[in-house]
Amino acid sequence: MNDILNYEGKICVVTGAASGMGKSTVALLNGLGARVYALDINEPSLPVEKYVRINLGDKASIDAALAELPEKIDRVFSCAGIAGTIYGGRTFSELDVLTINYIGTRYLVDGLIPRLPEDGSVAVIASTGGMKWQLRQNLHLEFAKTDGFEAGQQWYKDHRDELEATFNGLNFAYMMSKEALIVWMKHRAFALSGEHIRLNSISPAATDTPMAEDFSKNANGLRGSHVSNVGAASTPDDQAKALLFLNSDLASYVSGQDLQVDYAFTVKGLHGLQ
Repeated sequence: MNDILNYEGKICVVTGAASGMGKSTVALLNGLGARVYALDINEPSLPVEKYVRINLGDKASIDAALAELPEKIDRVFSCAGIAGTIYGGRTFSELDVLTINYIGTRYLVDGLIPRLPEDGSVAVIASTGGMKWQLRQNLHLEFAKTDGFEAGQQWYKDHRDELEATFNGLNFAYMMSKEALIVWMKHRAFALSGEHIRLNSISPAATDTPMAEDFSKNANGLRGSHVSNVGAASTPDDQAKALLFLNSDLASYVSGQDLQVDYAFTVKGLHGLQ
């Protein structure tokens, strides 16, 4: 039988590789014969080709990580992120959340894209928390067009109040970071189409990861609210499988798409269902 996923021997970079969806992604890639370069602030427990420490909130750390990665990379899986201003027993600023989840992620991916071959691909983790990006798409498109790490941070500082004025909900910084990531992904994917490089995202609903408790704290106790009538949160493996699909040969003509891995949760709001 043909290897329809085609990961054997592929050089894959995975951020957030030490836990949750990133760890599941590493495990699946290992089983498919990929060569995994694992990026995280913590060292992963799974065997990998190389571990590279990275802090996506720090430009110098991202630059240092880029210097340790191979000159040729086949696939990028961007799984790192934080749940909001409360995460892992620490308190973060809104700018920290935007930087780690979007600005730093974008900066790293942009640094890796020149190393991808013509059939290379990137998959990033967004969120169903970013599903209302259309309400602010013009602002987010401006954000997407900023050039580099510092310019992205400055844009957010300058437009933060304008974004909040259009927002009615909880966990503002997280939601904005994921909306911004989806809009940037779509905008960047079109530019990359001329280079035959694909870029997509997944938007998980509630997922049973170590982050789940922090999501609850950031959303005033509404843990597990992003669940359809299936009645249970997804597992990290559910999300990792979707990531591997998007970066595989099975999705060879799929780019610029946000795949909602939510067991139809987003339909609830779209159609006013209970």
